[in-house]
Amino acid sequence: MGTALVIALGGCGSTTLDQAVVVGGSPSSQPFVSLAVDRFAPENTLARFDISMDGSGQGLGKLCDGLVDLAVTAREMSPTENEACNGSGVSLAKIPVARDAIVLFTNKNNPADVRCLSLPQIYSLVGPESAGIKTWNGAAAASRALGEKDALPNQPLTLIGPPPTSSTVDLLIDQTVAPFSAVRKSASEIRPDYRTLASDAMIPSEVARRRTSIGFADFEKAQRWRDQVRFLKVNSGRSCVPATASTIRSGEYALSRSQLLYVNTKAAANNATLAAFVAFALEPAQLAAEGNAAGVALPAREIENANKEWAQAADAAGVSR
Repeated sequence: MGTALVIALGGCGSTTLDQAVVVGGSPSSQPFVSLAVDRFAPENTLARFDISMDGSGQGLGKLCDGLVDLAVTAREMSPTENEACNGSGVSLAKIPVARDAIVLFTNKNNPADVRCLSLPQIYSLVGPESAGIKTWNGAAAASRALGEKDALPNQPLTLIGPPPTSSTVDLLIDQTVAPFSAVRKSASEIRPDYRTLASDAMIPSEVARRRTSIGFADFEKAQRWRDQVRFLKVNSGRSCVPATASTIRSGEYALSRSQLLYVNTKAAANNATLAAFVAFALEPAQLAAEGNAAGVALPAREIENANKEWAQAADAAGVSR
């Protein structure tokens, strides 16, 4: 479920930056946006923010329709979305601002000593071929066909996660299903019979209730539950890698993603508040804090590159800086 709020800031302060900034994007990026606004607001008390974080796809769609000024997303814009934006004459700057990842976990009291899953095993457990399979080892045939030799335990299986519309599901599909779907001649989709929960906060409770289940969520949320569940390492071909801030930042953890800031540069050229807000959010100290709030901050060099990318895009669009 997305979140929406309107923030109007009054009182003493700057009277120059008094325009509205309309923001959309993924709910997983809400912490990034909230921290940026909270830190920008005190010095720019007349700035107004209309924030509706109802999904990466919805945010990008509104951006291309000119209904929002910027979107913070948990995925890249698709070719279809990019074509739609180009057709509507919207000019965009795309800037990586943070990293996040998908985490798989089970009950910490799961009787099977499962600590790590390979990508073929994850495909066999969450992909379309696992539909109707009710045990972990029932999915072994698909993983063996993909070269996996290690066995899976003989215990009941329930996959638990957010709704199919979530960008978390999109990433799980992109990273663990799509690479094998062509080989297996299967659909690039998650198993249709997984247990969906409307609120991510309910996932650890459901995993706690079902001792042999597998849950999945984005890293920022899963970190809060680390003491309640057993994180599963992921082997992408060399070794089992845990999901930690350092392995996500380095790209060593396979199920990682970038969070991206898309800015309508034409809107920024005509909205000094929007331009100032983007520049503020990308300041190195701010971006490091915002990145950690949303998941994992970018390395210092990538933060520097993010500022260079915005500077180039802003100059090309005639944005006053």
